[in-house]
Amino acid sequence: MITNNGLIIRTLEEKDLQLVKKWNNQQARGDYQEFNFQSLYNIKKEFEKDGFNSEKFKMLLIEIKDLNPIGLVYINFVRKGLARIGIVLCEKNSRGQGFGSKATDMVTKYIFNNFPIERIEADTDLENIPAQRVLLKSDFKKEGVLRHFRYHHGEWRDFVVYSILRKERLNN
Repeated sequence: MITNNGLIIRTLEEKDLQLVKKWNNQQARGDYQEFNFQSLYNIKKEFEKDGFNSEKFKMLLIEIKDLNPIGLVYINFVRKGLARIGIVLCEKNSRGQGFGSKATDMVTKYIFNNFPIERIEADTDLENIPAQRVLLKSDFKKEGVLRHFRYHHGEWRDFVVYSILRKERLNN
């Protein structure tokens, strides 16, 4: 578990799986996040393998200090030296309050302090301006546009890729 001024990022527990299912829809994930239908049975089955906490992939819960869960963090360890992160604030009232930036800062510091990672990447829909602001505020650098990168809402969407290097995060 990592904490910072009332924000907590922790591993998922079995009691959280119903919430993961509840958030697996377009309303909770917002206009720019894709989702796939999943039954609670399948979510539990996947959770039983490794608790969504393996050497290659981690799904973590974001909650505020009064134990209200607000979203999820995804960490993919792509290859030696490279990780990709994704953050989804699923509770609408948690958006626009700085939780996304704080969670991004916490996760990048956690990764750089605990794994031999040199570079962390994040991507977002070209039209998702709030997510781009979060990444820039967290010292990620915009690298370019990935054309027709992800199929979402019935069309191929362009995405923007951002990155931060170990020396950029640990020097701040």
